[in-house]
Amino acid sequence: MSKSIIDHLKEVPDPRGAQGSRDDLWQILLIIIMGIMSGHKDYRPLERFVERHRRTLIKLLALKHGTVPSYSTLRRMMIDVDYAKLNSAFNNWAQEQPRPRGAAIAGDGKSLRNTVSNGDNDKQNFISMVSLFSQEQGVVVATAIMENKKESEICVIQQLLSQLNLENHVFTMDALHCQKKTVEAIVESNNDYIIKVKKNQPKLQEAIKVQTDEETAIQVKVEDELSKGRKVQRLVEVFAPPQNIDSKWKGVGSVIRVTRSGERDGESYSTLSYYLSSLPPKSKRIAKVIRGHWQVENRLHWVKDVIFDEDKSPQKAGNAPINLSIMKTWVLSVFRLHGFDSIKGAIDQFSGNLPTMWSLLI
Repeated sequence: MSKSIIDHLKEVPDPRGAQGSRDDLWQILLIIIMGIMSGHKDYRPLERFVERHRRTLIKLLALKHGTVPSYSTLRRMMIDVDYAKLNSAFNNWAQEQPRPRGAAIAGDGKSLRNTVSNGDNDKQNFISMVSLFSQEQGVVVATAIMENKKESEICVIQQLLSQLNLENHVFTMDALHCQKKTVEAIVESNNDYIIKVKKNQPKLQEAIKVQTDEETAIQVKVEDELSKGRKVQRLVEVFAPPQNIDSKWKGVGSVIRVTRSGERDGESYSTLSYYLSSLPPKSKRIAKVIRGHWQVENRLHWVKDVIFDEDKSPQKAGNAPINLSIMKTWVLSVFRLHGFDSIKGAIDQFSGNLPTMWSLLI
C-alpha cells in the first residue's frame, strides 16, 4: 500500500533545533502545499491564506498549540529545509503512484530563473530542475536538482534512469541526450527510447539521413494540426535502422524522419528532424510519442511559469527557490492524478475548500 503525502513529508528532516519547533515540519510543509493549491505562490499570500483559514487548519492538522505558522516560519522553512531531502520525498511519493504500462516519459530540464547569480554574465551559475514527465498522465515521475557549473543535464538524466524503478516505458528526449551512455542506460533498465538526433552526433545523423533518403519507409503517417491559427502538416516516416550504425548505439530498432511544413507570417516553410528509437519500425506508437514529447514544455514548464509564476518568483534566499519549485511540482502532480488537466481550473475549484484539499493529500 502506498504512503500518503503526509507520510513522505514526515521523512524530511527538520532543520530547526528542538527549541522553537512549535509545529511539526510536515504540518508546515503541508500548509504550504495547500496554500499553493489555492493559488498562493509567495510568502505574503501564503501568510494571508493561513490567517484566513486559521481555525480549519488548526482542526485538520491538529496543530499542537492552537496556533498557525507565522510568515517568518513559512519563509524560514522554505529557506532552510534541505531541498535534496524534500526532492527525495517527492520522488518516493511519485514512484508509488499508479502508472499505465508502456507510458511515454519525456525527460527535460528547466532552469530556475531566480537562482541566476549574475544575469549579465553569459557564464552565470544557476540551478535547474530536471524532470521525467509522463505524457499520458501529465504528472512528474521524478525530478533531480542540478547546478549548471557542477553537473550536466546529460549526467543527471543518466543518474535518474539508474536510480528509478521504471520498466516497460518509452523515454523521449531532445538531441542533448542523444548519447550512447543514455541509450544504454534506458535499454538496460528494460525501457524503450525515442531520441532526437542533431549535429552533436554527426556520424549518426548522416547515417540516418542517407537511410531515409535512399530507402523506402516501412510506416508513413500524415498529421494535420492547427497551431496558433496556422495549419501545420507533419509527415512521420519510419525506417529500418542503417546497417552501418555504430554497435555502441544499443537496442536500435528504427530511425525516423519527421517533416513539418506549413505557413508562417505568409511564408511557406519546411523543416526536417531525425530520431533514433528502440521501437520496431511497425510500432503504431511512434508518431504519437514523438508529438507528445513537447507536453513537457506545454503542460509542465509553461504551467510552472505562467500559472505558478515560477520565473517571476522573487524568492532568492537559501533553498527557497528550489523548495518552492518542488512544492509546485507536487501540487501539479496531485491535481493531474485526480483528473484535472487544467491546473488553473483545479486551483479555481479548490481555492479555499480545505476539507476537499485535505482529502487529496491524506
